[in-house]
Amino acid sequence: MPSVQELLVIILLIAIVVFLPRRMGRNGSGEKSANIMNSFSGKARLGIVVSAVWLLLCSVYFRPWSGELLVFVLVGLCPVILGWGIIWVIDGYKKNQGV
Repeated sequence: MPSVQELLVIILLIAIVVFLPRRMGRNGSGEKSANIMNSFSGKARLGIVVSAVWLLLCSVYFRPWSGELLVFVLVGLCPVILGWGIIWVIDGYKKNQGV
């Protein structure tokens, strides 16, 4: 059974694989990489911190490494994924309204 550290490393790697190519630009020169932190709004930064704290608290409380993995996934991980998914869809609709 994987530990919490292993799960967090996997989540971090997935996030890097998904978001880093978008931030690097089309030619891969890394021109946009200096502005990664500046590109996030205050609400996005707050959402990231709240998500990380929520996952940390849920992992401490439910201890998924000791057999409560399903409860951790349902109570800890699903709300974060669902919340960010809803924000992503709403943001996509807002961007398409201007086109």
